[in-house]
Amino acid sequence: MKKMKVALIGAGSVSFALGALQDMVLSERLKTQVELEIALMDIEEENVARTYKYASDMFTAFSHPANIWQTTRLETALEKADFVIVAIEVNRYFYWSQDFHVPRRFGSKQIYGENGGPGSMFHTLRNLGPMLEIARTMERVCPDAWFINYTNPEAKLVEAISKLTSIKIVGLCHGLDMGIEQLSHFLEMDINDIGMEGGGLNHFGFFTKIWNKKTGEDLYPLFDEKERKANRLAQFDHVALSRTMYRTYGYYPYPGTNHCGEYVSYAEDFYAGLSLQYRYDPIREKLWESDSRTPDFVYCASGNSIDQGLFSQVQTQELWVEEAYIFDKEKVSCSNEYAIPIIEAIFFDDEIELNAVNLPNKGAIKGLPDDMVVETQAIVNGKGITLKPMTVELPTAIIGTIHIQGTIHKLLLEAYVEKSKTKLLQAILLDPQSPTYYQACAMIDEMCRLQQDILPPLEWK
Repeated sequence: MKKMKVALIGAGSVSFALGALQDMVLSERLKTQVELEIALMDIEEENVARTYKYASDMFTAFSHPANIWQTTRLETALEKADFVIVAIEVNRYFYWSQDFHVPRRFGSKQIYGENGGPGSMFHTLRNLGPMLEIARTMERVCPDAWFINYTNPEAKLVEAISKLTSIKIVGLCHGLDMGIEQLSHFLEMDINDIGMEGGGLNHFGFFTKIWNKKTGEDLYPLFDEKERKANRLAQFDHVALSRTMYRTYGYYPYPGTNHCGEYVSYAEDFYAGLSLQYRYDPIREKLWESDSRTPDFVYCASGNSIDQGLFSQVQTQELWVEEAYIFDKEKVSCSNEYAIPIIEAIFFDDEIELNAVNLPNKGAIKGLPDDMVVETQAIVNGKGITLKPMTVELPTAIIGTIHIQGTIHKLLLEAYVEKSKTKLLQAILLDPQSPTYYQACAMIDEMCRLQQDILPPLEWK
């Protein structure tokens, strides 16, 4: 029986680590056809111990013979690994709240700041160092392993690793699947009956084709009719911008307002919940200065009600994590993420098609640079992962918008390698959500001060 080693780096991640573990325990082939070793690694001993206990309880409950162990040492976890699943963030919501508020304080109109906008550039620079450490350690101890990434900003980080190291890396995101779900609601069809072609940039993709799998019928005429009839305020925060972009560009985008809106200058008009992001009172609270509380994170762009009872308990991040780690065998289910299907397809030399992965373009999307990381459908088999070329060209305006982000990717890499605030300034000034020149300079200095313990050292050059 062949051996397989999977390393989970950032094993304290609730969503991706636990999802990957559940997918592995439910895989019959990983139970009966391989000697499976799972290394759980996190820099926080408490976090990795919590995940280890959950995994041990779960694999025991399913009588799965996998060898599971934990460590806080990266090289130990990676040694002789076949696949490395990565989902890392340090003090996630604390720094994300800075990424959101500080650029807006200095004049940016960004609506989220996670993957696009000025905030995302600091997010990238924070995560790039640890990501490169993982990849360069892999070059020494498991050079043939696949680096399967969930860490954001997805496209920026995957492109950096693909350019600065020799490691095979793929970025995964379920944003396109969220878009298919939206299509199914408009079309009033079973999601499994909808075929599609789509792609673009991670969190900024477009469906160039949609069809009925049963009949082959083009579904865009029906979608157009249904979209025109749909309540214009329904799920406003989630799809209002998407509907406007559909009417503007002719193709429906994914995954939704809060992410697509990170890459355009006009998103604020379509995001009613903007003031709820990382909510705090600036009169009574001096966050990031003397207060230790992270602002309340209200993720309202989901189509769900954001109404709260006057005295009801708020679902805090800490409570959510605590509840996620209560093991219940009856609640174990497939995550619908792609990491484990990819691992099985490569290891067993199956051939599968995936809805979306992030890889260097290499001609898959016409009009975009070959070395830019893009997102579209892919074929996976024993030889690896290959993007499927899109058969319909994206509109000129969309290609132009993505081109800007590709240039920003390059400038951020240069800023990191050269330790240059000036290159970072060039990237920020190019962004559609940039503030003025003076505001951008002051913002860079302020963010570098606030995040000096976690950002790479940058200087004006």
